[in-house]
Amino acid sequence: MSRRGSRPSFRDEAFVVRTHKLGEADLVIVLLTRNHGTVRGVAKGVRKPNSRFGSRLDRFCRVDVQLYPGRDLASITDAATVATYAPQIVADVDRYYAATAALEVAQVTAGEDGGEIFDLLDAALADIAGVRPAAHPLPPRTLVDRFVLHALTVAGWAPSLVDCAQCGKRGPHRAFHPLAGGAVCTVCRPPGSLTPPPAAVRALWWLAHGRDEELSRLAESGDGADILGTAHDLLVAHVRQQVERPFSAYAAV
Repeated sequence: MSRRGSRPSFRDEAFVVRTHKLGEADLVIVLLTRNHGTVRGVAKGVRKPNSRFGSRLDRFCRVDVQLYPGRDLASITDAATVATYAPQIVADVDRYYAATAALEVAQVTAGEDGGEIFDLLDAALADIAGVRPAAHPLPPRTLVDRFVLHALTVAGWAPSLVDCAQCGKRGPHRAFHPLAGGAVCTVCRPPGSLTPPPAAVRALWWLAHGRDEELSRLAESGDGADILGTAHDLLVAHVRQQVERPFSAYAAV
């Protein structure tokens, strides 16, 4: 029961997306919740060795948390693990970087209602960890690129991959400009536009439309790593320009 005059407490499922040390033993935690968007809270004493729930407030775990809203920070008073992808992720450096990037992008794209991004993140972390059977396995970097494309679509920042991002002229078009919104025609093409290999833009389209079989074959081909790497670089450039954030973790994948 909440105190009189205060906002009511609530429980919600959440992912820990960032943490900051506070004082001797406390932790400021940024949570992406299923029903309340991004919530900043403080968990008191969780860095003490005898903390009863500190180990549950770790990244790559879906947790059920009890939150008491405050003026600046909510108080996190309880946490129970619902699902954990941490063992598989922290054991592999490629998976770790990909999962860290997914958390970074999720925090920015979630907005006030994190429900759809929350579910996308849950699925992405499960795929990156390899805990879900995959008929057409993909590399961790490609899995996080798929999550980013889907999250950008939800947030309204997705790149145009076929038609011109400026005038809508039907494509495909050869030029790509991150600040302009993706593919651009010869008339709208701004100075400094890129001319990526068509296969790289096609790979992004496959990612956005669930064409995992084609992507898996591409990843296993001789030049597949280079093509998927170029596709990743295009997406990093796009999200940085559209959202105006550095996305250092995502760029490091």
